[in-house]
Amino acid sequence: MDFEIYQLIVPLIGLVFIMNMLRRFALSRAGWQETLLGFGFWLGVILVAIFPDTISNLIARIFGIKSNINAIIFFCLGLIFFIQYKLFFMIKEQQSALTRLTRKLALEENAKEENQ
Repeated sequence: MDFEIYQLIVPLIGLVFIMNMLRRFALSRAGWQETLLGFGFWLGVILVAIFPDTISNLIARIFGIKSNINAIIFFCLGLIFFIQYKLFFMIKEQQSALTRLTRKLALEENAKEENQ
């Protein structure tokens, strides 16, 4: 196995992001779910950078695709669509919460004006 320069740079960058995430968790700027998800993501990036052929061949075998490059592309597209789906519903939930809060504040303000 030939060792490429990206196999050194990407894990170092990943470790920097992991350390930053752990610092944010220690300072209570990130929850444990965000920290765990981020840690898993960066650990996955580090593993793919260190063992690219092994990981891509494993993904190709799991999905039954002959070309490991196509397997990586399909896997990443699926991951992107899943994240897009989750983000859509998170934004929809925030919009709903904002609407409820706005209505509540408007009703409270209206009640104050009526009492005066």
